[in-house]
Amino acid sequence: MKISVIIPVFNAESYLKRCLDSVLNQTLQEIEVICIDDCSTDGSFEILQNFAKMDTRLIILRNAKNIGQGLTRNKGIDLSRGEYIAFVDCDDWIETDMYQTLYEKSNHEKYDLICCNLSFDFPDGTRGIPKMPSANVITQEFLINEALNSTIQFFSPNSPCDKIFKRESIERLQLRFESERVFLYEDKLFNLIFSASNPSFYFETKVFYHYMIRYGSTMTSYKKDFAQKYFLMDEKVKELLMNNNLLNDEQSKRLSKSLFEITFVLCLNALVYNKSVKGKIRDFYDLLCDKRISSNIKFFDLKDIPKSSSFINSLVKKICFLILKYTK
Repeated sequence: MKISVIIPVFNAESYLKRCLDSVLNQTLQEIEVICIDDCSTDGSFEILQNFAKMDTRLIILRNAKNIGQGLTRNKGIDLSRGEYIAFVDCDDWIETDMYQTLYEKSNHEKYDLICCNLSFDFPDGTRGIPKMPSANVITQEFLINEALNSTIQFFSPNSPCDKIFKRESIERLQLRFESERVFLYEDKLFNLIFSASNPSFYFETKVFYHYMIRYGSTMTSYKKDFAQKYFLMDEKVKELLMNNNLLNDEQSKRLSKSLFEITFVLCLNALVYNKSVKGKIRDFYDLLCDKRISSNIKFFDLKDIPKSSSFINSLVKKICFLILKYTK
């Protein structure tokens, strides 16, 4: 078995058939596809059952209770038998020669990690494709820096889906995903731990993975303990970099920029998405009192605020910035 493809599934009946077709029709035949349904309430599991009847390479399971994407991926890793492990999100799709092309790169050198370029596919038919630098620039330091705070539009260095990981390397690191219900951006932590291990890797500039953007799929609902989840992840990342002697001035700047940008997501979560008036006051007061946020924001100016498509959100960001920066 050359590649084990792990697909967590949750309420994806509108997109799942296209996803499964793209994976099962790969030109590389020596794959196993492990689909784990995380207690879908739509027809997703029935779709999996129908596909499994047609292709014995498809292994399907169903969680006894909903545990989230990170822990579901871990169950797939535990079951995997392939030389390499790949991940696909159930509403995305891949080019038919993706795994053939990536796996063949390991013929001359058994890379720990093989990456490819991806496309952000928008509902209106347009696509956003990262403009990547030359191959000699894409080093371990480059991958880590971009993972902390990406400077390349549409680049998604923290996604595990545009990559294949050597299973032996994952097991050597005893690497698994944290739960996104405890740590914000559990993908980021997974990829940074792998990158910090100084893996041998290859980057394929061709676009093979299609990341589907769905209107309304971004965060528009209130998230409890949002700041706490972010800082738990942030502390883990800093600890990882320091323990591996990788934390330098550039990475410190990127960590600061990342905190600055997430500050406005936290503000919107508190003041826009929280429907409780008391909750709005409580959450924003907590942000105001958090020295990690208030001390960091003083390094930035109004022009640095991330842009918003909504006038209301843009106004909220500017007001929050002024309050957080100038309130002592």
